[in-house]
Amino acid sequence: MIDRFDIRMLQADDLALLMSAEGLFDFPPKLDQSQDFLSSDREFIWFAFKDVQPIGFVSASKILHPDKNPHLFVNELATHADHRRKGVATRLMQTVIDFGKAEGLWPVWLAAEGDDEQAKAFYRSFSGHSERGVVVFEWE
Repeated sequence: MIDRFDIRMLQADDLALLMSAEGLFDFPPKLDQSQDFLSSDREFIWFAFKDVQPIGFVSASKILHPDKNPHLFVNELATHADHRRKGVATRLMQTVIDFGKAEGLWPVWLAAEGDDEQAKAFYRSFSGHSERGVVVFEWE
């Protein structure tokens, strides 16, 4: 069953809203990071709302490089457990893809954990994608 919900891009004056949605994030949002993120012209976040309650989000970053056109990297996509498998993540991801095309931020790309078969199957469900054999290195 697909829920009725709205999606909107957050703006700099949505800081309190972002901070109140800590249950959607891996960790509670940090105030200074959140302020900088919302004020940036290169960082984007969309919330899905059921009535006035945030039920999901997707965040993305505009990536610039001297020899490439600007593109959009999807940082994270999350849906509250009570609203999964109801079309929220699909609509959020389509919103990012449409935004990237409209703003000339193309391609839109992301990385999925190699062993996360559910995530990989979800992203494969979108047409027009290509998969690359990428290895990600992380320094912590």
